[in-house]
Amino acid sequence: MPSDSTGDNAYRRRLADHAAPELRSGERTVAMLPFATVPKLPRSPERRGRKGKVRFGIRQSWRRYRPLVVTNRRLLVFDSGRTPSARTLLADFTLDDVAVGPVTPGRYGTSVFTLSLPGNGDVPFETGRREARDLEVLQTIVADRGEDQAMR
Repeated sequence: MPSDSTGDNAYRRRLADHAAPELRSGERTVAMLPFATVPKLPRSPERRGRKGKVRFGIRQSWRRYRPLVVTNRRLLVFDSGRTPSARTLLADFTLDDVAVGPVTPGRYGTSVFTLSLPGNGDVPFETGRREARDLEVLQTIVADRGEDQAMR
């Protein structure tokens, strides 16, 4: 794993344990973003009251942790709710289908970026300052995949 910080090693180990059964043959983990979060959906006139709450999926009516695992072939998105401890695999996407938007600095050393995910559109993510190297790996691997596809 690219990160060398010790403060988040326990979360990385737990995320690696959850990701291990999901890996296919020949697939290996290249980066992990255990503290990635997705902001809540903005309010809209169409979604009023309890019935208008979005309770399932990557982006919901509440801010949620969505730990990411990047393999050499896929992006795995885990569900973890209000804590960074991964519970279940929420979705997986081949890297050929994923696009990473520009990374901008957020508050307190965080990074904000957008992932274009099939069936979900552009989903904003925020990661902590300890995940900067992993985020660079994600950008590099997705960009390299895009260049490979353009040459075909």
